[in-house]
Amino acid sequence: MVGLTHDNSGFFPLPALRILKIDAKLLTAQVARIVKPRRDPLAGSGCLDVLEATTPVLEVGLKTQLLAILLTTFALLLTTVALLSLSTSAARYPSYGTLQTTKSSGVLNVAINNTHSPINLFDQFVQSDLANLIETLQANDTDVRVVVFSSANLEFFLAHIDINYFLPGYESPLPVFDVSIPELTFPVALLWNITQLPQATIAVIEGRARGIGNEFLMSCDMRFASKSPSVLLSQLETSFGANPGSGGSMYLAHEIGRGRAFEYVVSSTDIDAVTADRIGWINRAFDTSRELHSYVQGLAARIALFPAAGIAGTKQGINAASRPPLEVIIQDAQKVIETLGASPAVQAFSEKFLAATHNQTVGPFELNYGEKLVELYQ
Repeated sequence: MVGLTHDNSGFFPLPALRILKIDAKLLTAQVARIVKPRRDPLAGSGCLDVLEATTPVLEVGLKTQLLAILLTTFALLLTTVALLSLSTSAARYPSYGTLQTTKSSGVLNVAINNTHSPINLFDQFVQSDLANLIETLQANDTDVRVVVFSSANLEFFLAHIDINYFLPGYESPLPVFDVSIPELTFPVALLWNITQLPQATIAVIEGRARGIGNEFLMSCDMRFASKSPSVLLSQLETSFGANPGSGGSMYLAHEIGRGRAFEYVVSSTDIDAVTADRIGWINRAFDTSRELHSYVQGLAARIALFPAAGIAGTKQGINAASRPPLEVIIQDAQKVIETLGASPAVQAFSEKFLAATHNQTVGPFELNYGEKLVELYQ
């Protein structure tokens, strides 16, 4: 457990408090109690020490006893205040409705859990929460050196965008695809901003990620997956009559090559973890979930040992050789937005998709879209 406090520039660690041993010589040679710190065995490193009192050792006068009791009580009061401060500081870390966050030793673990959707849709709730998280991380919180993204839904790491947005008259609780929104909340810029974070980012994949869900993965610096049959990745936009608008096709072309990018993106084919590992879509696939998490946590802990400036500088150099400028991605995205908003064919296919998936719920189409999509053209 690490205490955090918030200011305008982000979140910074609150130094761990320790109550020092009270020297009996400061009281008298005869002291009623000796107060000493004891580490809570259930707490992790860096947590607040707690107080422990020994059995009375000597008979002392009433005044000495009272003085010792007062000092002990004062020390306990300080401890209580510090504990409350620690608890309050931790509570100041933003509560994200669709993101579960835990932080330890320079590593921030983020589990995506969109309770509004059984398939972990990338909807406006996820977008808004990610925007808030990324804004915090962009503040150069040097105490966080690595961000590990995972999913609380083992069937869907992060599904496609909510297809309802493509239908005329649909009202979203938050703005959708509006380029007038501040750049950070625009989904294209949001994913690009993930690539520009000063922290190293790692995706732990144990479920499906299609469309913008896969583009989210491609925005992370590293991607590791289990060989579970639930791991299926794809860019499905072509099957809707559009193209990936958040950098997916550009990132994939760099990672797996032009020919393979055509093969998988244009065909909207699902790819499993073993194949994704072989062609470079992901870094590595592991036989079991335990092996996956063990490796990633070890890697993250190792990277978190290094200076933040070194991590950020190295990332900038790699990005310069592998990431297109934001302006290029946004131009591509604007074409997609125009297509989705004006094409009757896209809207008709979207309606078919929503009917086949029972409005994007767990079922044959969402589980196996790569295989089932051809049925929508028959």
